Amino acid sequence: MRTKRMAQFLVAIFFLSGIAVPVFAIQSAVDLKNDVAMAVSVPLGTDNGVTRDNDFIVSADNVAVTIYPQELFSNRFWSQPLSDENYARVRTGMEVRPVVLDNVTHAVARAKGDVRQAEILARQEEARRQFLRRKIEDLKEDRERLLGRRDALDQRIATAENALVDEEGRMDWLMNSEDNRIDRALQAIQDLADRRDELQAQREALARSSSQGDFTRQSAEIRRLNDMISSERDNIRSARDRKGRARTTYMSRKQEWQKLAVERREMRNEILSIDRKIKDLDERK
Repeated sequence: MRTKRMAQFLVAIFFLSGIAVPVFAIQSAVDLKNDVAMAVSVPLGTDNGVTRDNDFIVSADNVAVTIYPQELFSNRFWSQPLSDENYARVRTGMEVRPVVLDNVTHAVARAKGDVRQAEILARQEEARRQFLRRKIEDLKEDRERLLGRRDALDQRIATAENALVDEEGRMDWLMNSEDNRIDRALQAIQDLADRRDELQAQREALARSSSQGDFTRQSAEIRRLNDMISSERDNIRSARDRKGRARTTYMSRKQEWQKLAVERREMRNEILSIDRKIKDLDERK
């Protein structure tokens, strides 16, 4: 009992005199460093009885660097941001010991830590804003390029639309012309076939008579009529081929226009997407 009272008395004397003394017999070592937060990690946490009010020192090349729990977990804590000099001085594996600081030193350490924390947060915030500004500028450049492509595409679409209208007019004219040609050919075939059938009936009557000359002339006329019928049928096939080619050309023009229209719609959607991203980033700045 006397020994315990003596220890308490000595601790009180050290505390009042401003001398740092150990508070509990826990020793550890720095195991991680965070270059962004300028903080070090120690594998001591609430499971070890550590609180945010505890102070520690790191033996860094014969220099005692004071740290305290900025972020406290069950099995470790992360220190406050250290100065550049102390952060460079502290390395993983260096011994960490708990200490008791006088009230002034305890408060000063936390005030300095809060200032460095605010500076780091300000730098991080500025870096975040700069990143967003660069991202917005990149998106605006992409948007300008898309607008240039869209304007060029609009011109191509206008040209394709004019070509499609012209081709549709030519196709309609050709279709009507070829349909009329086919109708005339069909009528001619019908008339020629009627005349041929009539001559064939006459020729059969002549075959039973003795007029060989008339029979020969009738046969020659029938062959001529058959040739004319065959020629009209060729005309019909040619007209139908021309109609097919006209439809093919028109559909080709139409598909080209449709392809450009789809490309313009996709480009317009891409521009709208960029506009939404820019607006979102602007709101986050």
